Amino acid sequence: MDENLCAQCGTATSPGAKYCVSCGAALTIQGTQRPAQAPPVYRAPAYYTGTPTPYQGVAIRFVAILIDYVIIGVISVILALPFVGAAILTANAGNLSALSGASIAAAALIGLVVWFLYFTMLEGHYGQTIGKMALNIKVVREADGAPIDYGEAAVRTILRIIDGLFDYLIGAIFIWTSDEKQRLGDRVAHTVVVSK
Repeated sequence: MDENLCAQCGTATSPGAKYCVSCGAALTIQGTQRPAQAPPVYRAPAYYTGTPTPYQGVAIRFVAILIDYVIIGVISVILALPFVGAAILTANAGNLSALSGASIAAAALIGLVVWFLYFTMLEGHYGQTIGKMALNIKVVREADGAPIDYGEAAVRTILRIIDGLFDYLIGAIFIWTSDEKQRLGDRVAHTVVVSK
């Protein structure tokens, strides 16, 4: 049986071997001068932080969203207080007019605008909401780990409507069934939530 010697460490190798069993160096293929191709080297994505799984799951994201909704609620109540007050005054006067309906609609619209702008502006600019900042997680692009832009943040925010159904059960199901732990908004926007 014809044996080759490893050029790196001198260990005898069997014919047809591509790598030295002793040192792992690529061997010269018999009959040619070309060394065997080295095995592919794994290169971690830019957002990889050194932990075995950089993607963040349901539990930590749920805590972040709770923090965010408390903040959104406080801001919305403060901004909508004049409209809610007007609706209460007209209702107390026994006057259930169009004014009280319009006041309630204005308060709801303010809440919706605050909700949309909160997630879109913070994630589009920083990659994080205040809840994510508190828990050291952020949103990045799936392909290269780069920061997301306002368009991607807006897509994620709009799809929270579906992900948020049944107290975010739909979003949790999407996360549990994804190797990258992506909810629907992440899948459509091509984003992932990772450790900061």
